[in-house]
Amino acid sequence: MMKLLVIWVLTALSAFALNIPELVPTESLQEQKQGNEFLQIIWDTDLVVDDIETQVYLKKLGFELSTYSENPSKHFNFFMLEDASINAFAGPYGYIGVHTGMLLSSDSESELAGVLSHEISHVTQNHLTRFSEKTAKQTYLMLAGMLVAVLVKDSSIAVSSVAAIAQQNINFTREHEWEADRIGTKMLLKSGFDPKGMAHFFKKLKDSPSANEFLRTHPLSINRISDSIQRSAREYDDYRADSFEYLTIKAKLYYHQYKRVKLETSKVLNLYMQAYDALEKQKYQQAKNHIDQLLELNHNNPTYILAGRIYSKLAQIDKAQAYFSKVSDSETGIYYAAKAYAANNKITNGISILRRYLKLNIGTYYSHKLLSFLYVNVGKLDRAHNHNAKALVLQGKLSEGVIRYQRAKSVTQSRNLFDVLTVRIKRLERLIDLYQNLPN
Repeated sequence: MMKLLVIWVLTALSAFALNIPELVPTESLQEQKQGNEFLQIIWDTDLVVDDIETQVYLKKLGFELSTYSENPSKHFNFFMLEDASINAFAGPYGYIGVHTGMLLSSDSESELAGVLSHEISHVTQNHLTRFSEKTAKQTYLMLAGMLVAVLVKDSSIAVSSVAAIAQQNINFTREHEWEADRIGTKMLLKSGFDPKGMAHFFKKLKDSPSANEFLRTHPLSINRISDSIQRSAREYDDYRADSFEYLTIKAKLYYHQYKRVKLETSKVLNLYMQAYDALEKQKYQQAKNHIDQLLELNHNNPTYILAGRIYSKLAQIDKAQAYFSKVSDSETGIYYAAKAYAANNKITNGISILRRYLKLNIGTYYSHKLLSFLYVNVGKLDRAHNHNAKALVLQGKLSEGVIRYQRAKSVTQSRNLFDVLTVRIKRLERLIDLYQNLPN
């Protein structure tokens, strides 16, 4: 909870101002530095959900919503954190996090999209930057205190810093929340989600004892809820239905939190979770029976991915890859296809498809770590260090990334890779130097 408090502080700071400013298309180097420090804090909590399917889903939804924002050119990234409390946050450089408790407490994908749209609006309206410009010295001192508190695990430092700043600016916080509501509701309309999703979710929070953390960082009022509902009212309800991705992610999070399958009203979702439960318990033939029934009724990406994972465990690699190929445009599908090849003693095949994907896409931390692992298994340590470095950079750990790149450079016999690594090291070292020379 100590480290989550740091996240809470930065969320609270992202909510101050009265007027909507002229927006700028790019972030300053100072914002990038703050974002990189914040990114490290997120990963250092050890609360980032270790499931690529969950993370890719949230990123996909978040990036889609951001295209309908006031400033889609802003930098964004999205993370799901393992925490039962109902909370979400927007930090520097567009890093947005959602607690598992937030997703589990949502009753529809529109409600989740409403929360994301609200946080995205905090970013596009530069709330954190505007507050930092207003009280730069106080902000720096508080953030420094938070970082120290993380290192020494002393929650009293964090609490005192929060009390000094948050209470002083509570009126500004409410103004920011109104602004994020207005803009977030417009985003929901443009994206096809029910614009009442945000208002309905906030209304539920008023009566939820688990939402105290969220309410402290996102102050509500009856007038604000009423205004949100009126603003989102329309004469028809032709909105997006809940995606199967949303339903399965929510069901799996429930499963891992409560260690049991929740009985659903949907036969399709029940079959999915019965197959998933059997897979988790290593009852692969039973999992196959459930997934085969599901495949007769459902042809969505989560079903194909789960089918591929199950058939891989049954050593039916060709059939597994046939299902993964149906979602070859998804990083999750590529990731599990590579794992399936590796588990069936076809590591070079796994390297081939994952490497090809990552040549064209930045990819997530998980894919680079997997590819690094696969390269280790075939003795290509230069390539392993290279992708390990990329994974570290995606966590904001730039200096550690430089060390890994240097290790790759020291063992590689490829002149081309040697030259590529030289360029990457120089770029990272220059960026680190720029960050270090920025004023606090």
